[in-house]
This record gives sequence, C-alpha cells and structure tokens, in this order.
Amino acid sequence: MVIMEVIFCIMLFCMGAVFGSFFTLAVYRIPLGLDITHERSFCPNCNHRLEFIDLIPIVSYLSIGGKCRYCGQPIRIRYLLLEVLSGTVFVVAYFAFKLSFPFFEMSSIAQIVAFVMFYITNAIILGIDKEYLQIDKRVLLFGIITQSLYMVYLCAFEGASLLRYMICLAMLLGLFCLDTWSLKKKEKSYYWTQILMLFVYEISFIDNWKIILGTIVGSGIVYMCYRVFKIWGHFSKFKDEHGKISSNLENARVPIGFCMTLASIVSVLVGNIIL
Repeated sequence: MVIMEVIFCIMLFCMGAVFGSFFTLAVYRIPLGLDITHERSFCPNCNHRLEFIDLIPIVSYLSIGGKCRYCGQPIRIRYLLLEVLSGTVFVVAYFAFKLSFPFFEMSSIAQIVAFVMFYITNAIILGIDKEYLQIDKRVLLFGIITQSLYMVYLCAFEGASLLRYMICLAMLLGLFCLDTWSLKKKEKSYYWTQILMLFVYEISFIDNWKIILGTIVGSGIVYMCYRVFKIWGHFSKFKDEHGKISSNLENARVPIGFCMTLASIVSVLVGNIIL
C-alpha cells in the first residue's frame, strides 16, 4: 500500500509539472492575445515549433542544458523552477487535504479538484501580474466560474450555505461593472479595482478566517520581501551622482496580485496541514 501511494505521489508530481509547463505558456500568450490550447508551442527567439521531445516537463530542460535545441538561445531557469514547484504543490496538496490512496471520498475529490482550479487561476494571475502589473480578468473569470460550480456542488450534495459566497459574488459583479465602466469612460482599467476583485475571489474560496488572515499577513510579508530585493538588486543601477536612489526606483511598483496569489496558495496548503 505504501509503494502504491508513493507511485501515486510521483504521478501527481508529474501532473503538476505538466501544469507548470502550461502556466509558462499561458503567462506568455494570454497578454498577447495568442491561442493557448490549439497552437503548438514554439521558441520565442527563433519561432521554431517545438516537438514532443522538447515539451517533456523538467526532463527536456535538463536534457538540452537549458538552451533551445534549434537556436541555442538560453532558456530562463524560471521555466524549470515553475515546473518543479508546481509538481511539489500537487504532492503537498495531496497531504494537505488528507487524501488517502486509493480510498477517495466524493467530497475529497471535489475539494482537491476545486483547489486545482483555484491553483491554476492563481498561478496564471501570479505570472501575468509579475510581468505586466495587471490582473487578467479573463483568467479571474475562469476562477470565478469554476468556484461557482464547486459552491453549487457543496449546496446540492453537502448542504452548505451559499450566503457568504453569494455576497462575494455580488461584490465581484459590482467591481466588474465598475471596471468595465472605467474602461468605457476613461479607456483605463484601474489596478486597485483589479486587486479588489482578486481579493474578493480569494476569500470566496477560503472559508476559514485563520487562513484568510494568513493570506493577508503573508501578502504583506511577500510584498516587503519583494520590495527589499527589488531595491537591493537595482540600487546601483538607479543611484544618481550623489549616491541617492533616484525617483525611478522609489516609485517602482510592486505586483500586489503576485504577492496576494502566492500568499493565498501557501496559506491554503499550510492552513489545511495545520488546522
């Protein structure tokens, strides 16, 4: 039984690594309006279509030494790290939600599927916000729809109350309308409106106030760490002739959505392990 569970965890890690590979593709293509499901992957440097052997998570990166097989351009190590981290998240989620192979209850399966959808939404938002400082509403809408389906399941089969979620859904609708009005009137989507939408989405999924508190505190910690490392890494680059930090660095924006999504994923996993 232990051996079977180990094999199952290895399968989960591989599945998570595949999702991690998909996240890198989605983060690159969604902001550019490119297809993420039907168009074959390609090297962004030489535009050569990648073959199956180039698309095996982790293995492909290590086998070609972190370079494109066709043009030799170095591939950013973040692709490898994201695949490894994503695989790790899937394995940690297995233990966090206290699953036991092969005895899965329907409620446990629904819960882990809901978390996977939550994780997919947050991981893509995390990557896009880090690169472009914006919360993609299409990705957020995907998360809201999948979360709504999970809430319908809880109401229909487990007798859960939908009051809290309906309040969150009404708040999200209001924020979506406000953001849409802003786009029509001022041709501008406000970043903080997007952040509020993301926050309401996060708390709609998390039903434990301790985990919500952990997400808020964790977001602040990640924000401060990100800010410190950003200043440290660019200090010499932005110093003026008097040795002071220029206004460019002082006004450098930190991706709040990146901080929030990272903290929420960690808080949900750690919270379910501890509580």
